[in-house]
Amino acid sequence: MRMSSNDSDRTDTGYASAFSTLHREMTVLHGIVARRFDLTVQQVQLLCMLSRHQPSLGELAELLGCDKTNVTGMVDRLDRRELLVRAPDPTDRRVARVVLTPKGVAMRTRIRAALDAELAARLPRQDRARLVELASSVSQRLAEGR
Repeated sequence: MRMSSNDSDRTDTGYASAFSTLHREMTVLHGIVARRFDLTVQQVQLLCMLSRHQPSLGELAELLGCDKTNVTGMVDRLDRRELLVRAPDPTDRRVARVVLTPKGVAMRTRIRAALDAELAARLPRQDRARLVELASSVSQRLAEGR
């Protein structure tokens, strides 16, 4: 059966609405957790992003969807709290990489545990593995589309 353009439009609107709502609810959860650690939502997101790589300030700005000057201020504040440092890029001395300190790794671990606990309290146990699988798949597809 072929979908009419109206059916296709309704499906697309459903995607946008569902993902917008999910984003909003995750932002609320990030806010709940951020306040526990005296951080902002974006600072929590930044700390959680630093698990697999050491991005430059420009790369962080792109990942967070904000201006590089905003990232510079966030990094400065997190540096003052000794949660991260700027490290020189080994191949380009003009570039600084953002690296978690041991204190930052511990904070990220505590933040992730708090986020996991908040989600676990709200999501049915039997759906969790499938939700993680779907979220990972969708995230990967969306990142590939950039």
